[in-house]
Amino acid sequence: MAKDACQLLLPFSLQFFFFILASSSPDAFLYGGCSQIKYTPDSPYQSNLNSLLTSLVNSATPTTSNTIMGSSPQDVVYGLYQCRGDLSMPDCATCVAQAVTRLGPLCPQTCGGAVQLDGCFVKYDNASFIGVEDKTVAMKKCGPSDGYNSDEMGRRDAVLAGLNGRAGRTGSEHPRM
Repeated sequence: MAKDACQLLLPFSLQFFFFILASSSPDAFLYGGCSQIKYTPDSPYQSNLNSLLTSLVNSATPTTSNTIMGSSPQDVVYGLYQCRGDLSMPDCATCVAQAVTRLGPLCPQTCGGAVQLDGCFVKYDNASFIGVEDKTVAMKKCGPSDGYNSDEMGRRDAVLAGLNGRAGRTGSEHPRM
């Protein structure tokens, strides 16, 4: 009986999950992070950063990902953007433009920043990160943690751990061969 209910429930829950994913907006904010190092206003670094961000937005129309390095060696800025593979070129360009627009207020006068929207990722820094493994936490949220309900987060983690444990047992009970 329970097995039949699971067989009926699984397709509906997967369909609901994919509906939620498909209906999310490409410019929905997911993550933002900034470096602690600040640059001087009206400096060559700021000029290079502005040029780099403009270049990222302009190059988002013909391609879904790009890396760019801006200007003089002492004030170099590295940047990249990546769009989700299922986004059209115009949606990619719109997403990158939205991400760049959010970087200014999120990371004022910082030498590095990153924004992850649902449809794209944009990052810049004064140190080269291209081809370097990024070990930062992916579910980081900016701001103080007092806005998160730790009880709810704990319950969520317990449910996910329980589901993970059941999935492991279910897989071993039903061998494929």
